[in-house]
Amino acid sequence: MKKFGVYSVLTVSAFGFLLGLSPLKAHATSTVTMKFDGSTYNGKGGDNLGGIATYPYYFTINNSSTEIPLLCLSFQDSIKTGETWTADLDTIGTTGISLTALQEEEDAWIDSKVISDFSANPTGNALAIEELQWAAWVVGDSSLTNSVLQNQYHLTSTQVSAIDSDISGAQSFVATNTLTSDPKFYDAYDLYVPVANSQNPWQDGTPQTFMGPVVPEPSSFILFGSGLLTAAGALYRRKRRTA
Repeated sequence: MKKFGVYSVLTVSAFGFLLGLSPLKAHATSTVTMKFDGSTYNGKGGDNLGGIATYPYYFTINNSSTEIPLLCLSFQDSIKTGETWTADLDTIGTTGISLTALQEEEDAWIDSKVISDFSANPTGNALAIEELQWAAWVVGDSSLTNSVLQNQYHLTSTQVSAIDSDISGAQSFVATNTLTSDPKFYDAYDLYVPVANSQNPWQDGTPQTFMGPVVPEPSSFILFGSGLLTAAGALYRRKRRTA
């Protein structure tokens, strides 16, 4: 049996890599279609604190079959299970949205803690995750004072203290790790900023802004696969010249 040459292996690998790509693994443009699958999906997740559902919120992006959990950054407005809308994918530090660049940076640190706790032990860390979710809401909404958290949402003083501690941790981090000095940290997160009046089917206003880890774009994989094909072609031509 004839053995495969290096160029053959590269060619097969490249085609396999490109064929295995799903356009749903990440955003190919700056705009995506989001569908809210619910705070509890396929038996996963689903906690609440103060009578409000907290992280994880599960979404599918661009009709993907794979749901991803995202952190909610804005407390106002609402979404319903099964609802879809259009969102702009923005980087941390984007201006012109409801959050300031500083608030986005603080939320990125909070999201890093949420992801860490959720990955390590979602059940055992449930309360800490709920408190981190509230911390993200407080960062972006000055009306959520400690008094409101305790009197309106009936959070305990211990829970409010934990939320304050989370916010202090975020503030301390961004004070020394700015967007300029530590861009790699912030580049790891995307903002899902809703486009007003794009909700379907309820059309009940503008959804909240969400945050999640960046998913590698298909274009990056396509470039990699194309590079494999180019390398395979070069090796093939070289082999023919030396044959």
